[in-house]
Amino acid sequence: MGPSGIDNERGTSVYRHGIPRRGLLASAVGAGAAVALGGRGSALAAERSRHRQRYEPTPESLARHPVARWFRQGKFGIFIHWGAYAVPHWGDDAWSSEWYLYAMNAYAKGGVYEHHRAAYGQDYPYDAFLSRFRAERFDAHSWVRLFERAGARYFVLTSKHHDGFQLFPNSASNRNSALIGPRRDLVGELFRAARGTGLKRGLYYSLGEFYNPALGTAPVNPYTREPVPYTGYKPVTDYVEEYEHVHLRTLIHRYDPDILWGDGHGSHDFAGGAGHIFRPERWDWRSDEILARYYNHAEDRARPKEVMVNDRFIASHADYPAIEGDKPSYALRDAPWEACLTMSRSWGYMDPTYRIKSKEKLVQLLVDIVSKNGNLLLNIGPRADGTIPDWQRERLLAIGEWLDVNGQAVYESRPWRRAEDGPLRYTLGDDGHFNIITLTRPGPRLTAPADLPVRDGDRIRLLGHPSHRLRWSRTTTGIEIELPASGTTRGPLADQGEAYPMVLSVANGGRS
Repeated sequence: MGPSGIDNERGTSVYRHGIPRRGLLASAVGAGAAVALGGRGSALAAERSRHRQRYEPTPESLARHPVARWFRQGKFGIFIHWGAYAVPHWGDDAWSSEWYLYAMNAYAKGGVYEHHRAAYGQDYPYDAFLSRFRAERFDAHSWVRLFERAGARYFVLTSKHHDGFQLFPNSASNRNSALIGPRRDLVGELFRAARGTGLKRGLYYSLGEFYNPALGTAPVNPYTREPVPYTGYKPVTDYVEEYEHVHLRTLIHRYDPDILWGDGHGSHDFAGGAGHIFRPERWDWRSDEILARYYNHAEDRARPKEVMVNDRFIASHADYPAIEGDKPSYALRDAPWEACLTMSRSWGYMDPTYRIKSKEKLVQLLVDIVSKNGNLLLNIGPRADGTIPDWQRERLLAIGEWLDVNGQAVYESRPWRRAEDGPLRYTLGDDGHFNIITLTRPGPRLTAPADLPVRDGDRIRLLGHPSHRLRWSRTTTGIEIELPASGTTRGPLADQGEAYPMVLSVANGGRS
């Protein structure tokens, strides 16, 4: 990711594993129907296969690719920035820790340049961290269990960040975790652990790199300006075809991801001696070729699957826009989108860290983003040994606890015609409920705007509260809803609910 400045009544029917009760029933019925159909079912499948989409690397063809239903419904994913930069785990106000390699070269901006010299010495290259990134305590199954308990529906792992270090083996480069450091296929381990869980699996890939000889940006010692080796580099003459596309084809065919999340695509020079990064000013990533290959790979199987690509491949098409970093506010959009956010200052692991968002703030952000037709991709930064810091785990578990009670207002929801009024946010559930979500505890009464779709006879209940309905009335100022006393609800609201969002679910008196 970039440095600083760059830029849905079904209370218990949603389970930890992200599968609604109705989804489980539908799956069972579908499986039974397939058995009953026998050969006829096979014939139907064959007929569908003859009408599969075939994609060509052209704007017209790629533009036909649809947004995945699971992406529209999932709403919450986990971003994982993990790599060799977790070894020095240092950053400042100017640079996040995953930018350490570039920042140690930027003598005119921030303190990483001086920090590195003081902590390691000026003859200690960044690449010395590669062998110290060992992932010796990495347990992929524990990560997956945590993601499920957090209520996430998908995750995105950095397969290669801007430092060029790959977490998967491949033929284009020896600069990878199978040959250096852990000597393990870290992508493969996490993907195998998540297989069959219901979690969709995604891979981040940085198209360009801070320094790579094939881009005309061979690394140098930032203090002496002398050339230094680029560990694991295998010389190529065509960076895109012989290196980047080899990586992406490997990721597509070996791991079969549900998301390809591109980054490191632009052309930047932040001055300060660190040099030009990612790509030259005039450059063609030929990303339409990758998108067509990826979409066809998802179609060319007995059961085609839905896949997604974000908008950072510099291609003629993208399935959704990804908005990076904290914003003062987000806007309601007609099409699905994604906000990728950190829990603290940094994307990669950083210690000490600061600007840590509270558990309540993270749930508030999830609600705000979902009400505006977005998904939240919330980042974690594991340590170099593969453990996830407790403060990050605690925040994920708090979100999961809140979703256990209030998930019907989030999963499979869609936005109302207006997203917000002050601290109020709105969603429409797939079961027909209208949800009023207040980001903060309003006191004994909540006054809502008069134009909300609440009609005489409608039932309003507070999710997580045992009461079947709340008292409400229309007044000259709007809709007055009487709220139960604090401390009478389940989940996070039971202990410290005044700062957590509250969900008021409106059902229309059984008329639909």
